[in-house]
Amino acid sequence: MRLYYSSTSPYARKCRALIIEKGLEGKVECVEASPLDNPAELYAANPLGKVPTLSREKAPAIIGSAHICEFLDTLNDELWIPSRGESRVLVMRQQAIADGLLDLTMGRRIEVQRDEGLRWDFWQARWEAAIARTIETLEAERGQFDRSVDLGALAIAISLGYLDLRYSEFDWRARAPGLAKFAQTWFARESFAATAPPAG
Repeated sequence: MRLYYSSTSPYARKCRALIIEKGLEGKVECVEASPLDNPAELYAANPLGKVPTLSREKAPAIIGSAHICEFLDTLNDELWIPSRGESRVLVMRQQAIADGLLDLTMGRRIEVQRDEGLRWDFWQARWEAAIARTIETLEAERGQFDRSVDLGALAIAISLGYLDLRYSEFDWRARAPGLAKFAQTWFARESFAATAPPAG
């Protein structure tokens, strides 16, 4: 199997970190493929041309980080997603909030990178308000994942790292000191060091 990824994609980073955490490096080859380079092998696996994409021999590729992570979790007995019940609901909710925070951060970044005359202050303000609201919620709910080692906690840590990369001036640590301690623990893990986006 091959996981196509971009080094700056937080969705792909979540999958790559999970591969390391579960010790699946021998089963899944990670192949860098920037969508902007129009890589033929990525397009062959995923006509959307998006990363992450997990290609499989003699089987359809798996598309989307949440779906990929669910599949990866079936490849050995070390489960990062509970199989059923309220614990599963919470982990999947945490992943959904984390992925939504990534979407918000990307939306804001796209807006602020437009030429000044083409920017919409309305949308930038909405993205920023939603980001702040989400951080406030995660800080309030951190007791649900603070000491967890599962996909929900991993996804939240990935989203916080992406804020550092694309919206560092927000200074989420000052607003959420509990989340800052949580993130510090995750950022020290081998899986996060090995998948860190390039500086600058």
